[in-house]
Amino acid sequence: MNDLTWHKVPFTGTRAETGPATWGQRQVWRDLRQMPDGTPYNVACPLAVAEGIGLDDVLESTAELVGRHESLRTVFTDEGGLTQRVLASGEILVGILDDPETGQEQVDALAARLRGTDFDHAADAPFRAAVAARDGVPYAVVVCVTHLAADLQSTRLLAAELERMLRCRAEGGPSPEPAPAAQPLDVAAAEQSASGRRMESAALAHVRSTLSAFPRANFPRPAGPAQTPRYRQAGLGSYVAAAALDTLAARYRVGSSTVALAAAATMLGAVTGRQEVALLLVAGNRIPAELRHAVGTLTQDVPALIEVAGPAFSDVIQATWKSSIRAYRHGRFDPDKAWDIIAELGEERGGHPELRSFFNDYRTNSAPVTTPGAPAASELRWADDTDEDGVTFFAQVGDTPGHPGSVLLSLCADTTYMPPDAIERYLWGVERLLVDQLSRDVQVARLGEDA
Repeated sequence: MNDLTWHKVPFTGTRAETGPATWGQRQVWRDLRQMPDGTPYNVACPLAVAEGIGLDDVLESTAELVGRHESLRTVFTDEGGLTQRVLASGEILVGILDDPETGQEQVDALAARLRGTDFDHAADAPFRAAVAARDGVPYAVVVCVTHLAADLQSTRLLAAELERMLRCRAEGGPSPEPAPAAQPLDVAAAEQSASGRRMESAALAHVRSTLSAFPRANFPRPAGPAQTPRYRQAGLGSYVAAAALDTLAARYRVGSSTVALAAAATMLGAVTGRQEVALLLVAGNRIPAELRHAVGTLTQDVPALIEVAGPAFSDVIQATWKSSIRAYRHGRFDPDKAWDIIAELGEERGGHPELRSFFNDYRTNSAPVTTPGAPAASELRWADDTDEDGVTFFAQVGDTPGHPGSVLLSLCADTTYMPPDAIERYLWGVERLLVDQLSRDVQVARLGEDA
């Protein structure tokens, strides 16, 4: 790939103001402090460029996007507490790759490059972009934001908004107005209000009561010595699992995410022999109307203890719905206060509860899908590397790029507890459980025989 040509693009916004960080920003800041200095923690998302758009159009629209969203022009300082400072004006970096051979592979490489480049959170606007062009004509843009400023859903919203802006410009019309949403400074103010404190109090009570019931670890003992690399991640792209998730969700009158979580938890119970599994759920926290289209860092980890004893998988689905809905309703709180609770529980119990097992559903659209004809065969692939070092178990459900109607079941695990062959068996087991449940109510006690 030829090197990028970098442009400094000026932006202007409507206000400059300083205030306390949001709870979501504090969560990411805490995560960053656990990483080696200079470790990138970014989110990148590509978008297509409408025909008739030139490079100047892309640069101008990108600057307008940054001006609209305060999270994209915010710097952070940690002096007596994390603070966010919104800039009224400044510059962002936009790289341009102009190569007649460019295509999807190059766009993916641009996204990886942006994700792998750190931001100076105290000085840099937390947004950058790269444009892929052929002979001066742009055909794709990758937007990248530090996780401190925006989560995955926010970055997807930004990409979709910029794509609409470029399409309207190509058609000769004005840019569409962004959806009404709270800015991070507004979110922080709401969190510090009386109603915000009441919400936080209820959430922290949930954290305390749930973690008090957590086991010390989901895995009773190591499976063997750690392999090299220690942490491995595999993904199973599956059309049949996607269709099964939608069918079962309709059958049991729950969301497909509940069914996916139930399957992930059930197979974890089959592997560990536990009748309850402890998971930290990645909560999107977009239930209030003012946060539905907000661009910022809203996601937080909230504990859920899921009963997987059954006896049937339909029982686990119902138990999962109860546990997860309770958790997601309590997903917003000051993470430092949560860690104070964890420290107290650690002293009382002689060690922290399970905090290294996670579940995340990051699909863009969980609406039912149909696949014409016979579904394609499922395919399992290993990631070349993983940025989830330090976790024991991280199950995710996502989209399969380029394969609409398919779902990606992925697992990153510590090979001390789940060597590669166990990771493979787990993913195939989740798919098999979902498909088998279509024709019969699976008895979960039998699952441990093949786990």
